[in-house]
Amino acid sequence: MRFLHTSDWHVGKTLKNHSRHEEHAAVLTEILDIARCEHVDALLLTGDVFDSPAPPPDAERIVYDFLSELSGARIPAVIIGGNHDHPRRLLAIREILNRLDIHVRPEPVRPEAGGIVTLTRNGETAQLAALPFVSVGKITDAARLLDPEAEQYKDYAQRIGGMADALSRSFTAQTINLFLAHVYVDGSLTCGSEREIHIAKPYAVSAQRFPASAHYVALGHLHRPQEISAAIPTHYAGSPLQLDFGEEGQQKRVVIIDAHPGKPAFVTSIPLTAGRRLRSVAGTIEELEAQSGTSGDDLLRVTIQLDKPTPGISDRLREILPNARHINIDVPHVEGAEVQSIEGADPSALFSAFYRRQYETDPPDNVASLFATLYEEEVNAAD
Repeated sequence: MRFLHTSDWHVGKTLKNHSRHEEHAAVLTEILDIARCEHVDALLLTGDVFDSPAPPPDAERIVYDFLSELSGARIPAVIIGGNHDHPRRLLAIREILNRLDIHVRPEPVRPEAGGIVTLTRNGETAQLAALPFVSVGKITDAARLLDPEAEQYKDYAQRIGGMADALSRSFTAQTINLFLAHVYVDGSLTCGSEREIHIAKPYAVSAQRFPASAHYVALGHLHRPQEISAAIPTHYAGSPLQLDFGEEGQQKRVVIIDAHPGKPAFVTSIPLTAGRRLRSVAGTIEELEAQSGTSGDDLLRVTIQLDKPTPGISDRLREILPNARHINIDVPHVEGAEVQSIEGADPSALFSAFYRRQYETDPPDNVASLFATLYEEEVNAAD
């Protein structure tokens, strides 16, 4: 059987408040085309379908349009929940999607209750073990649900290992065995765009915890495409778009897995090209002006180097580089600047002093008036 592994779509994610719906729709169309052209027997989506637990309607439309087209192509799918997905939101549409041969597993369940998804194609049977994301706060109950002996395990990694063991007991020498998980593997490479609390040390799991009887371990959670050093093929598919500037320069992909009972899996990657590149540029205003019109369709993080604060510089940069999404202003720090106490000072006077330090001019009347209004509203709200 042939499988396509994709992950961490984060549909609905913005870049500095700019929508990326068009890019997400385009890259999912590309993934669908690959699935068709490669004649895959199933699609594996290892979590973080959406960027938010309450995704906007347009994000849901993009995902469900894709799944509808996938079902129309008669390609089944197995989807597990990630740390950005709301389990109950995915549970709400699970039974409808199940009728389309799309199997959603938002939370861990016992093998006989759906923790193992069985697919049969061309005379071969695949057993897909699904381990969605589990928070530290819920790991004890989740581990106990899958394995009554879980009380003997002490930490998060041990409990994940116990859950993997419980799920993989359904694997046999006569089946294709795949293990899907949304976890952080110790030693894997992050890129700063993941949620930091969920890649901290308590969540680190050794790749040795995954079942050795699997043909392939399909991982989600980290956005950088990468293979993990393990006894069996173990891959993070990575996100399909460069989601933030920490992913700058990464070649996004899907993973294709060919697997047969009793034989090692053959794994290849197919690059994705639908997303816009993220790129950082830096320089003086003159150097940045010289780059005007050279960035193509790339989305930019711009750092401008100034000798002193310059009013209106951000607007001027956006005129020069319309694709600028993030602007950093680099102004030399003045050594020995006098530090004054602000205790008892008038807030409007403090604001005016701050504005003068930043822009070397007094704030316009409308800006000063807006500050006074906002300050008064905040004080009244606190009373």
